[in-house]
Amino acid sequence: MSMDREHDIEAIHRQAERWLARLRASDCSAAERRDFDAWRTAQTTHAEAYAQAEQLWSGLDELAEDPEIVQWRQEARRSAQATPSRNGRLRWLAVASLAAVVLCTSFATWWFVGGSSASSYATAHGEQRSVVLADGSRIVLNTDTVLDVDLGRHTRRVWLRRGEAMFEVTHDANRPFVVQAGGNTISDIGTRFDVRDSGAQTVVAVLEGAVAIARDGNTAELTAGEQIVAGDGAWTRGRADPTMTAGWTQGRLVFRATPLGDAVAEANRYGPDRLVIADPSLAQLKISGEFRIGNTSALVRALQSVYPIRAEHDRGNGEIRLYRR
Repeated sequence: MSMDREHDIEAIHRQAERWLARLRASDCSAAERRDFDAWRTAQTTHAEAYAQAEQLWSGLDELAEDPEIVQWRQEARRSAQATPSRNGRLRWLAVASLAAVVLCTSFATWWFVGGSSASSYATAHGEQRSVVLADGSRIVLNTDTVLDVDLGRHTRRVWLRRGEAMFEVTHDANRPFVVQAGGNTISDIGTRFDVRDSGAQTVVAVLEGAVAIARDGNTAELTAGEQIVAGDGAWTRGRADPTMTAGWTQGRLVFRATPLGDAVAEANRYGPDRLVIADPSLAQLKISGEFRIGNTSALVRALQSVYPIRAEHDRGNGEIRLYRR
């Protein structure tokens, strides 16, 4: 293999590692996620390098304190600091490569003696993604969503970092399926349920089966057609509208006497144009209807024809401002 080829491969793996770190950051933007998708699909080697980086990352937490890994890290750091020349850099790369070998070997041992398989998934603004896990469970990620999945031998666990996901769980009494979101622990009891975490609150809605929820010593069980809104240290239990809850999985926004402020916030999660309520008195106006996700213009036409609303388009910044007429 030529030096140029080695350099190219090294550069691609470094890019993959940087993308992995950036995508896991809480302030990673939708534009950055689109850039990542473009990078990953540009070359097969990009996708392969990122998959390898994900695999190594999945075992990092478990192996971080492994004495052998610590030793290789320290040696690599000392080599890089003491010998900044080209030869020193080559020695550092050699040490780093050996450390990677140790990490891979340790990871393989860790898995076969009872570890787990962890992966991260994310969607950009307006994007949706369906993932089928190794256990047969299916997760549908809504727009701007980040989650981690760890399929352990004794527990299957998901961390919803932000956004919304629909879970269709393959029940396994020997391996509970648990979702962590907004400080809440949601345990599957053979079911289909939706979890949405906006930061300020977490909404759990059950479409089929049942789930158990726990937080700060409090517990509750939800069955089909029920939901809990958790926020500000309190739970509010109520009925879940299956059409509204699952509408996004079928490409639809469903509103039932929904305050315009909430409807606008929901539409803005998907569309390229941004709706702005310019007249605060409109925020509590109740609207109803079903609209295709991303078709903001159709929603605006309906608002103007049915409700006392006037829209003004600002082509410069993509905003559509709503006024009372």
